[in-house]
Amino acid sequence: MQIRLDDDQWVAATDASLGDVFADLSERAHAKARIVTTMMLDRRRITDRDIEPRLLQEPSDRFSNLVATSLTQEEIIHAARGTIDRYRELVVQEGHSLVSQLRLGMRDLSLLDRWLGKVADLLELIGTNALNPAADSDVRTIAGWIEELLGARHLSDMVRMADLLEYEILPRLSL
Repeated sequence: MQIRLDDDQWVAATDASLGDVFADLSERAHAKARIVTTMMLDRRRITDRDIEPRLLQEPSDRFSNLVATSLTQEEIIHAARGTIDRYRELVVQEGHSLVSQLRLGMRDLSLLDRWLGKVADLLELIGTNALNPAADSDVRTIAGWIEELLGARHLSDMVRMADLLEYEILPRLSL
C-alpha cells in the first residue's frame, strides 16, 4: 500500500494492518506538530466514524493507497474562527436571556447549568487560540467570575447571579 501524508510518501509493510498504518500515519503527523485532518483509503473518504475495530484489523495489502492531509493546531483554529465567533455570539445571547430570567425570579437553574457547559466549551476554544497569547489571560479572568457566579448559585442569590452575568461575564465574553 502506498501512503502519502501531505508531501511525504512511503510504502506500508506488507503484513501491516490498517490499524498499524493509521497509527504510523498519526505518529508521523505528530512528529511534525500536525494533526491528520483528512484520509482517503483508495477512493473512500475515511472519517472518525469509520474507524472501528473491523476496519483497523483489515490487512493493508487489500488496499492500494492511503492519502492523508494534516494541519497544525493554529491552522485548524484559524479555519474555525468564523464558527467560533458565531458560537460566542450565541452563548452571549443566551446569557442575556438568562439575566432577564434571573431578574424575574427564575428558580429552575437547569438552564443556567446547561449554559455554563456551553461557556466551558467556549472558554476551551478561546483558550486554545495560539495566535492570541492574551486569550489565556481572558479565559482566566472569565473563569474567576464564573467561580463567583457558582458561589452565588450555591447561595441561591438570583440578584448577584444576574449582576455577575450582566456586568462581569457577558461583557468579557462579548470581546
